[in-house]
Amino acid sequence: MIHADGHPRSLAELSLLAALLTASTETGEVIDIYEAAGMPKPELSDLTPAYIKKVQDASNPQLAIEALRKLVLTESGRATRSNVIRERAFSERVRKLMNQYTNQQLTSAQVIAELVELAKEVREEKERGATFDPPLDDDQLAFYDAVADNESARLEQSDDVLAQIARDLVGIMQRDVRTDWTVRDDVRAKLRSSVKRLLVKHKYPPDQQPDAIVLVLEQMERLAPRFVDDAA
Repeated sequence: MIHADGHPRSLAELSLLAALLTASTETGEVIDIYEAAGMPKPELSDLTPAYIKKVQDASNPQLAIEALRKLVLTESGRATRSNVIRERAFSERVRKLMNQYTNQQLTSAQVIAELVELAKEVREEKERGATFDPPLDDDQLAFYDAVADNESARLEQSDDVLAQIARDLVGIMQRDVRTDWTVRDDVRAKLRSSVKRLLVKHKYPPDQQPDAIVLVLEQMERLAPRFVDDAA
């Protein structure tokens, strides 16, 4: 079968891709995908116009796409660290992109170009905190993204206010997270209570939506293990 991008997608080729994906899932390795695509294992710094053209001209574009998809997901996981909002955002964008490709709404060349642009955003991800004054570190940025996810907060509270909430939340984590956090319910309850009191102090969220509080607490839970390690 010849698709709109001019590349044949035979049953044999799709079976090969499925087999490689299964193998990579079971072993945690993706080197076979890179080799089968006829391309070196990509790094974010490799995404030059010449590299992109080589990938777009690969004999097995589906395999090249899978290699780039793996790169974006792996590197975005590293870049977003324990940031609930950004991790979900990158994963969701990759999912939608791959669905468009599967549904033939994008050609191989187009989806490769989109994945490359997404990879460039991943590369710039760690620089976002530097745009605040004073800059936000990774943990503060994670909390900022969590509180800024609420629409009423974005509309009624300035970036400076949301950034300060994020700094204060990290301060609570540094103060209250203890090495027995994972096994003592009273320690966990104290931390959750401290977080909720801080949000009330800052009148967050303005629309009083409980989901906004739940999201901040989820971000707290995601970050807490690292603070436990620091407290050990």
